[in-house]
Amino acid sequence: MNGRRFLAQASGLVGIAILCAVVSNALARPERKLRWIGAYQETGAPPAAAGAASPARSTSGASATGSGKAFPPHPDKPWIEVSGDDVAELFARKSVPILDARRTSVYRDGHIAGARSFPVWEADVDDRVKAFFAEGLNQSAPIVIYCSGGDCEDSHMLAQKLYFVGFDNVLVYKDGFPDWQKRGLPVRTGGEP
Repeated sequence: MNGRRFLAQASGLVGIAILCAVVSNALARPERKLRWIGAYQETGAPPAAAGAASPARSTSGASATGSGKAFPPHPDKPWIEVSGDDVAELFARKSVPILDARRTSVYRDGHIAGARSFPVWEADVDDRVKAFFAEGLNQSAPIVIYCSGGDCEDSHMLAQKLYFVGFDNVLVYKDGFPDWQKRGLPVRTGGEP
């Protein structure tokens, strides 16, 4: 008797969980919805391979035109990595926010001129992300994030936070601040610009 009762309760809980998932998916924004079986599009390449290296290469050539269309939103992933050439071109436009994900002390020692400090390892990073969201920026416009390049993952972590609040065009400067300095591009020291 207890076995049947357990199965009935377990089946009921599974049914409720499925119903909650369906309702949540139905209420989600289009780019955040889970796709049902049969709703996928064939691309010919696995999603990881399609998003890993090709966006950085494709944007390099297109960005030289200055068309502003080289960095389309990518609602299916939190970020794409871009090269120093791409960031230099976006910097020249002066209309793209640039966020520094390194610690405040490192930011003060030197950062990309005009970059805002968003230290991902400091306690107030979530408040900074909320305040950035509250500025009412276009959530599909490009945003550049950088850290120390190489094995540094701070920019990717910040990109994930921005993605969770709805920004869908986050560009991670894969070589980061050391590459910027090597290029001899504008650097500033001290506090927030």
